[in-house]
Amino acid sequence: MRRMVRVPTGLPKLDMSIGGYVGGALHFIYGEEKSGKTSLALLAAANAIKLGGKVVWIDCGQRIHVKRLLQVLSTNRADASKLILTPVKDFDEQETTVISLLESTSLSTRLIVLDDYTYLHRIAMKGEVKEDASIFKRLTFQTASLKEVALTNDIPVIIVGQVHEVPGMGTKPVASRIVGYWSDVIFRVENIPTGIRLLKVEKGGPPFEQRFRITDAGVEAID
Repeated sequence: MRRMVRVPTGLPKLDMSIGGYVGGALHFIYGEEKSGKTSLALLAAANAIKLGGKVVWIDCGQRIHVKRLLQVLSTNRADASKLILTPVKDFDEQETTVISLLESTSLSTRLIVLDDYTYLHRIAMKGEVKEDASIFKRLTFQTASLKEVALTNDIPVIIVGQVHEVPGMGTKPVASRIVGYWSDVIFRVENIPTGIRLLKVEKGGPPFEQRFRITDAGVEAID
């Protein structure tokens, strides 16, 4: 039996509150553009590599900046060769990649990240109820599969998602019912004035808020 992995978030008080990114759990980070979602995940990847394992990073939006990725890994002295970067070009390929994780996740894997997870789902939507029902079912299957990967391998899985405007309700995560249901832990991140970001724990722990800034190392807590 493999040992359950716990990966530090890089925010010490958050780690004390929820125990970091916990093996066997699906973690959902969502928020507006440039709110620090990917930087949080990149720091988690660096920390996982420093635990002695590999990280599988699936770039669902094909928008990861390799220079930024290497910057975070280098600043944290994490071996970039231990990060397996897999871009996917459409919703079909995303599904194939997720299914492959059920069989191909190795004992050396310490973390799996799916960046822009709901981007291709949103692109695949047609705006027709009957046609879109199958798209929602497939996203449900993919998300449930990711939960199974986390449980079977005792590793954390992080999915990073977008938000969209809901009239009269502000912003909500894309496919919030599906992703929210299967996620064990949910972080919402927000932009606040003067370049500061705010992380809120919405599920998976006691009420908690942490201000942070984006840095070369990923993120840094502000007390």
